[in-house]
This record gives sequence, structure tokens and C-alpha cells, in this order.
Amino acid sequence: MQDISIKAAAPQIFRRPLLYVSPADSLFHAATFLAVGPQIYADGLVVLDAGRLVGRIGGKHLAKHILWKKERWLDASAGEIGEPLEKPLDADSPLKDALSMFSETRFAFMPVATGGKIVASLSIRDLLGIADKTRKAVQLASPITAVQENMGVVEALRFMVDKAVRNLVTMRPDGPYFINDRRVLEFLLSHEARQLVQERGFSALDDVPLSHIEFYKGRVMNPDESTSTAASLLSDVCTPCIFIGYKILTPWDLVMK
Repeated sequence: MQDISIKAAAPQIFRRPLLYVSPADSLFHAATFLAVGPQIYADGLVVLDAGRLVGRIGGKHLAKHILWKKERWLDASAGEIGEPLEKPLDADSPLKDALSMFSETRFAFMPVATGGKIVASLSIRDLLGIADKTRKAVQLASPITAVQENMGVVEALRFMVDKAVRNLVTMRPDGPYFINDRRVLEFLLSHEARQLVQERGFSALDDVPLSHIEFYKGRVMNPDESTSTAASLLSDVCTPCIFIGYKILTPWDLVMK
């Protein structure tokens, strides 16, 4: 399966518009794409300068930038926080090239070119349709590292960066609940959060508990369910993860393991 072309593995990526920003675009403009969902869902952004590939931006780049710059994080431009990138994937390249890049960088998002022109982007979610459907989903799931709902927003952002996770999970009597990185970024972009930082400084955000941001109730699967069922559920952008017992399953687990 890894030897098929990217074009054959994910033909749908060429039927949707390419989301990109220029290096001079404001960070507020770029961050909005990564924080709003599911109306706009982007696992990353391509950075193009007059059609020339400059880099890519993901939630982890934005989170690290926020923790570094604190009150002044919105003063930057998109080009200042992106990861430099000169060569895209080619649509006719084997899928294993994309998976290798994902594995090496731990960032499952890459621009894709046809005839030397950037025309699409590929993310891990785009490959759910060709993931191995023959295994039990629980075999690929990862152990949950639960957090407390009173964890401060800045501490939560730091936890995500340090642990390289996108979903913060808390356990309630009726099951798992989670907040993903998009929800945290969405709050940081809100008028409420920006006003708080303006009046009291960046550290004031650590007085805001995660419980102030809405937790989603987790989608639970039976341990006997197959990866085929998991792939179908995860294809819904409103379901970024699935819970199986005290484990969590994400698109990364399903495609990369």
C-alpha cells in the first residue's frame, strides 16, 4: 500500500481549495485557520510567497510561539513562526515518502505539488480511507494521560507542547471528556482572553482553568471493534479521537502504527 502514489491514495485532496497564507500575513489571520472548527478544518497551513513554497505552520508551531512571546505573540507575522520548507511532496511520489516525512517531523501535514506547482495539502486524516482495516482498534490505541479540569490554560498549552499531544483528557463519572488544541487556541484568540492579557498580563491566563473552556464528551468504542469502524468514526472532523477503555485512538495511531 505504501508504494501507491499520493494521488492514488488521497485523490480527494485535489478537489478542495488549498488553504495558504503569505509570510507577511498577520498571525491573527493565520491562527484563525488553526483554531476554528469544524466549519473550517485545517491540520496545517502552507506558507507561499508569490506561489513559491516557504514553509508550513501547525498548531505546535503556534503553541510554542505563544509560550515564548507571551503578551506579544500576536505581533508576529505568519512567516516568522512557520517551519521552513523548500520542497513539497509530488503527487506522483509513493505514499511512503509522505509517511516517512510525517514520522521524521512528527507533523502530519505536507504541501503537495503537480508539475512543480503547489496545488494541495496532505494530512494524516486524508489517509484514513486506506488505513489497515483488519486489526482491532484497541491494539493501536495509546494510554491516556489524564489532566485535572482546574489546570490553567497556559499550563495546558505547555503540557501539549512538552508531551506532543493534541487532546487533553479528563475522566468524569460518565466517561472521558477532552479539550483539543484547537479549543485552547480558539480561546486564546477570543476577545475575552486578549482583553484579560491586555489588562493583567499573560500570566493571568493561568488563573483561567480548562473547565472555563467547554470540554467535549468523548466518543467511546467497544474494545472488540475493528480499525474499519474506527476509521469511519475518525473521518468525521467532529471526532478527533476515540476512547477505548482507558486508551485513546487518534488518526495518527490508525495510519502510522
